[in-house]
Amino acid sequence: MSKFSLLDCTLRDGGYITDGKFNDSAIRDIIGTLILSHIDYIEVGYLNNLKPYNGNTTHWNSLEMIGDFIPKDRRGCTILAMVDVDQFGLDDFIPFESRNVEGIRIVFYKHQIERAIKYAERIKNYGYKLFVQPMVTIDYSKSEYSALCEKLLNLEPQCVSIVDSFGYMTPQDFRKYFKILDNIFPSDTIIGFHSHQNMELSLPTAIDVLSYNTERKLIIDCSLLGMGRGAGNLQTELIANYYNNNFTYKYDISEIIRLVNDYIAPIRDISSWGYSPYFFLTALNKCHPNYWCYLYEIDTNFSISEFNNFLKIIPDDMRTKCRRTYVKEIYNMYKESNK
Repeated sequence: MSKFSLLDCTLRDGGYITDGKFNDSAIRDIIGTLILSHIDYIEVGYLNNLKPYNGNTTHWNSLEMIGDFIPKDRRGCTILAMVDVDQFGLDDFIPFESRNVEGIRIVFYKHQIERAIKYAERIKNYGYKLFVQPMVTIDYSKSEYSALCEKLLNLEPQCVSIVDSFGYMTPQDFRKYFKILDNIFPSDTIIGFHSHQNMELSLPTAIDVLSYNTERKLIIDCSLLGMGRGAGNLQTELIANYYNNNFTYKYDISEIIRLVNDYIAPIRDISSWGYSPYFFLTALNKCHPNYWCYLYEIDTNFSISEFNNFLKIIPDDMRTKCRRTYVKEIYNMYKESNK
């Protein structure tokens, strides 16, 4: 097995665009085709029992139901689901079953660390492979990140990811956090990389990761056509093709492109994601991309200059925190002060 692997998160991160809605037939085809195309890891959606499950979604109420969508022959591909500590009950986990997902990726913010550790312990005790995804990695100082890693060390995670949630981490930033992980975790712990395209840094960062002088196994996250929240993610078809051309032929690009054409391109015709000047400004101002998403719901005519000025009045301690109610409050304040 190569030390480099790709993890396709279309059905999870792409679910931000569709509120998790994908046709059941599309879910089966995407999973099955990505397996046949030799994608190494597939994240099939979120564990979420806050709302009823009526089919045609990758927001799963329970772990049992996911197994119906996974082919019996996984051809060495590892199937994952993501859990957010606010969206799925700790007591709703069930022991691992071979027909189901093999691993669970837990996602959390800095203020949720202790709660996330409880979830991680349950995941491990139930026999799943543990993947840990601390969001907004750049929000941690070196000492804070080292302290977090020491806490995670006892959990023996299979993988810990560096996460560029807001799309402004440079290749140098990734290397800084990689060094911390590399120094703390044993050599068999995989290090993952999850990026967003606010500043179009995903592909350059991924190419830089592929140049790392390390024997440690590495995972690069990607999604079909870059489908994902806000500015979206690294495109699966681009990084898979780069890998084929620069290492050894592995991924079936023609089948990956078929999935893009059949399922993802039609979604983009009605729902947008990807690089834009507005998402660039959220990254430039080190703000959550939802500041633009929520503001656009309020005022579709908000100019790029207005938005730049709007972001500058957000307090530093609120830039990575974003709620619709807060955006509306700041918007009203901005409008009032500019009458």
